[in-house]
Amino acid sequence: MIPGEYLPLMINVAREAGKDALRHHKHIETMEVSFKGQADLLCEADEAVEAAIFKRLQGTHPNFAFQGEEGGARGFPDADLIWLVDPIDGTTNFLSGLPFAISIALVKEKMPLAGVIYSPLEDEMFSGAIDCGATLNGEPIRVRNQTDPARFVVGTGLPLDRHAYAQGAYRRLHRIHEKVAAVRMMGSCALSLASVASGRLDGYFEGPTGFLDCAAGLVILTEAGGIVTDFWGGDDYADTMTFTSGAPACQAFLLQTTMSAPRGRV
Repeated sequence: MIPGEYLPLMINVAREAGKDALRHHKHIETMEVSFKGQADLLCEADEAVEAAIFKRLQGTHPNFAFQGEEGGARGFPDADLIWLVDPIDGTTNFLSGLPFAISIALVKEKMPLAGVIYSPLEDEMFSGAIDCGATLNGEPIRVRNQTDPARFVVGTGLPLDRHAYAQGAYRRLHRIHEKVAAVRMMGSCALSLASVASGRLDGYFEGPTGFLDCAAGLVILTEAGGIVTDFWGGDDYADTMTFTSGAPACQAFLLQTTMSAPRGRV
């Protein structure tokens, strides 16, 4: 199997899903919104866009499994290959008129093989697959070659709905922001990873978060020359989803800064 062979389908499905999302976006003032948890919004567009993505992907590959952010597991249950889909990564952004993303990853045994991230409001399509490189709207992208921490622009997300982890997150943020040029929170893990891959951010760290939210971004980032580890330098971030990522120099800086906590505590 060549992972890159699936990218044209994934790009097409993501672009069509973007059209679906923008149609819903015109009616955000009257859209029904509920809470899955504190600071975790759900709107009708999430479910509708995910259903459309499922229909398009399973219509082409009915023998694949499917895991969606909203609808859970569907498709062929014992498949080796699984689509991981976040139909609207950044629902709060979506409802506020800020950039959001459609994220689709093809995964085998917790390893992302191919991924696309589409920002409909900006019409930007990020894609990548193992041994195929990473692109933005078809043009190759690479991480930024910045080595001076004083010039790093670093992205992060804060666990607003997970109080048990908030103290550690703010401690890490405090240690990092004193040494870098700026810290940015984009409200979308997928777009943050895509921004590192395209050189707009030097690095990104978050934890804990969901593998489904990040899978597409992780393969795009690594194919763009980035590095990903958990907070302790290991490679089991797919289980813990506490990770540092970025261009090599920035990822090393983030790892050095975040690994001071005992292993297993984030």
